[in-house]
Amino acid sequence: MVAVTECSSHAVLDAVIGGWKDSERIVSDELEAHIGAGTLVLADRGLWGLARWHRYRDRGAHLLWRIERRAARRVQDVLPDGSYLALIQANKHAKATGTVKAPPALVRVIEYRVDGQADVIRLVTSLTDHEQYPAAELATLYARRWEIEIVFDEIKTHQRGRPILRSQTPDGVRQEIYAHLIVHHATRDLLNEVAQIAQTSAERTSFTRALHVVRRSVITPCGFSPLSPKS
Repeated sequence: MVAVTECSSHAVLDAVIGGWKDSERIVSDELEAHIGAGTLVLADRGLWGLARWHRYRDRGAHLLWRIERRAARRVQDVLPDGSYLALIQANKHAKATGTVKAPPALVRVIEYRVDGQADVIRLVTSLTDHEQYPAAELATLYARRWEIEIVFDEIKTHQRGRPILRSQTPDGVRQEIYAHLIVHHATRDLLNEVAQIAQTSAERTSFTRALHVVRRSVITPCGFSPLSPKS
């Protein structure tokens, strides 16, 4: 399953389920319809693709993606904050039989290390204005991409409550996964309403506590009776 999640609310906005042989990159292409103008999309290096980059940009979205170090080598300009503009071109060795290669893209590259780690993290973004979007702020923002892993933990560990899905057929598995996604979205929607009432952020609310409340209300509904009132 590949999903699009809103960082602050942890709401799953869209998800696509593929087979075990399907490429994550190919499956993720079905999520593009949900990406609109004004959206800032964070993604890991496994989803990088030049053609995909252009499709998201054509929809009016901005991008902040991690990429492999061998990409974006054609440096065009070095910016005062240490980031630089580079040109990414389609790989001439890529197998693109029957397809048109994507045009080059001018991107801004941000490189940094996390304390205690030797690996260099390399990000590319469509936000090229270094004064309006400082490199340090974008590097800090990219760490929010891991919020989706918290969402998956909420669903798989806390909400599901069992090691495997109960369904024994492909259609049943898909139905069960979407059912879990619907319940999670509804719970997160309630938490967002609570956060607005309390004038705080949804991130500061407890998903597990909300889940317990939802379960109790389903098992013992309050103030509701299926019987018609007696005259």
